[in-house]
Amino acid sequence: MLADDDGALTIEVTPETTFEAVIGIETHVQLNSKTKAFCRCAYAYGAEPNTRICPVCMGFPGTLPVLNSAVVKKGIAIGTALNAKIRRTSKFDRKQYFYPDLPKGYQISQFDEPLCYDGVIDVVLPVEDGGGVKRVGITRAHLEEDAGKLTHAVGEDGKKYSYADFNRAGVALLEIVTEPDLRTGREVAAYGAELRRIVRFLEACDGDMSRGSMRNDVNVSIRPVGRETFGTKVEVKNMNSFNAMARAIDYEIARQEELIRAGKVHEIVQETRTWDEGAQKTVAMRKKEGLADYRYFPEPDIPRLKLSDAFIEEVVRTMPELPSAVRARYA
Repeated sequence: MLADDDGALTIEVTPETTFEAVIGIETHVQLNSKTKAFCRCAYAYGAEPNTRICPVCMGFPGTLPVLNSAVVKKGIAIGTALNAKIRRTSKFDRKQYFYPDLPKGYQISQFDEPLCYDGVIDVVLPVEDGGGVKRVGITRAHLEEDAGKLTHAVGEDGKKYSYADFNRAGVALLEIVTEPDLRTGREVAAYGAELRRIVRFLEACDGDMSRGSMRNDVNVSIRPVGRETFGTKVEVKNMNSFNAMARAIDYEIARQEELIRAGKVHEIVQETRTWDEGAQKTVAMRKKEGLADYRYFPEPDIPRLKLSDAFIEEVVRTMPELPSAVRARYA
């Protein structure tokens, strides 16, 4: 039997029951502006730890963030490439959570009024999936700042230590969220590769996943074929290549199906899992936070972002030819 979200057993699962995955992706694209999103600090990968910081990106009392206009332009360019609508008036919010790599105790992000929304991207599928084109809906693309980086190591004394490097804190991100339109690991990998081509053509991001310039969090659930309602969503992190992403998703789909067939549907919970490359499996990290846990409220130190038609048109006018157009022209 398969339990609905409220725990009521309503669907009988037989050996003949087939399942399908429902997958959506949240991609954090690190925008390659010369300075961070809200301060003058320059970011450089591999710089000496804690040398690219200032009172603003560290959230010291009395400091005021100032929005970097280059970040907005790159966000508009990516949104346009994703065929998304550009919001003329948007705002920033405070997303509250407490973690050692977040110096403010909150993240400046966009919640209910994202910069871009209602987009779509056409993805050429691999031959293994029958080829053709898959249309993936883009729910939103919003601006936000990155957190710092934690490194966990064992010291010379044999004790475990965590080291915090805040150089990355405050670096500009564009988070791109898809609709749950994908069904296999290979489809997800194809989408990720096309998105990376787009941001590279726009020179908005180098797309280097090994350095964290482009990070993908995948939401995976399964349901019996023909059922409309979704299963319990599990988020998978820490995939630093598209190949690893496909393998992580395929493993998670198989894990969830095995639990359901064994009558252990209650063990599929809304949580964040990480991909263990060595063990080739996903491992539980923590329970997934809900919207109420983040306690969003409007960022009081940043005025509403208002964009003129002329500003947007200038960004669009200077955009280069996109990958899909290049393919069509060569073909």
